[in-house]
Amino acid sequence: MTRKTKGLLSILVPVVAWGISFVSTEFLLAVLGPMTIGAIRFVIATALLYVAMKVTKQPLKIKSEDRFLFLLAGGVGIGLYFFFENTGIKYISASPAALIIAAIPVFTLIFEALIYKRKIEGLDLFAVLLSVFGVVFIVDIKFSEFFKMQESIGYLMMVGAVFAWVIYSLASKPLFEKYSYLTIIFYQFLYSIPFFIPLVFFESNRWHAIGFEVIAHLIFLSIIASVLGFYCYAKAMDLLGVTESSIFINFLPIVTIIFSYFYLGTVISVRQFIGGALVLASVTITTLHGQHVQRRKEQQVVQTELEG
Repeated sequence: MTRKTKGLLSILVPVVAWGISFVSTEFLLAVLGPMTIGAIRFVIATALLYVAMKVTKQPLKIKSEDRFLFLLAGGVGIGLYFFFENTGIKYISASPAALIIAAIPVFTLIFEALIYKRKIEGLDLFAVLLSVFGVVFIVDIKFSEFFKMQESIGYLMMVGAVFAWVIYSLASKPLFEKYSYLTIIFYQFLYSIPFFIPLVFFESNRWHAIGFEVIAHLIFLSIIASVLGFYCYAKAMDLLGVTESSIFINFLPIVTIIFSYFYLGTVISVRQFIGGALVLASVTITTLHGQHVQRRKEQQVVQTELEG
């Protein structure tokens, strides 16, 4: 199995898990505050990862010079991301929020080029923009909502979420050469917890309303969406690249809509079908282009060896 195939299989896990997680989070918000959900989710996930590292005898020590990258990825990329996203959704509807989040691949591509000197090719840019356009169809955006001044806080928060996730992706990239995926997400989760805990005390939680269904959703978010989802996303970023992996994030609204159709009976519109097709096309272009680039690199290596 090639690196590309492994990466594509890996990215499917967070896409499905995180797409469904929006439904779980929406259910939990009726009982718990957004940062309380985040705190519980990542405390449980961190504890499970610690046990997994002990069982698999993974080294717990990390180099002091890498702590800043772990803090950036965990504190900013996870902690602040969820703070910005969950707070933003309080001020604006899900449609413009989803469209702003769809800009993640655009900024990831730009900043990866600036920081890691990645060459931006025409097909890369076309695929990224096509995926954003697909999300416009999926969420049925009303652009008039962008011009309501009272909602400006929500837009700023969602933009903050975009940059927080870009920071997560780019801060994670150098760590793949030094640590296992398990070690990386363990410390990222660990460093995210201090960003959640203080905000829990400012939220009104209905602890008495916690029942079996609430616990089941929290377990899903902790184990499937967090441990398994972030592990596979880290693997995908390593195997596919940070920009290529970020494009798949625009599949999340599609998964959410499909799951809502079966779980909540939500009707899927023609616009959403078209949007889904555009996102799928963007991912296909990225995948095929990536395979072409990989083959070209392999041919160059062979040619160099023959000339040598």
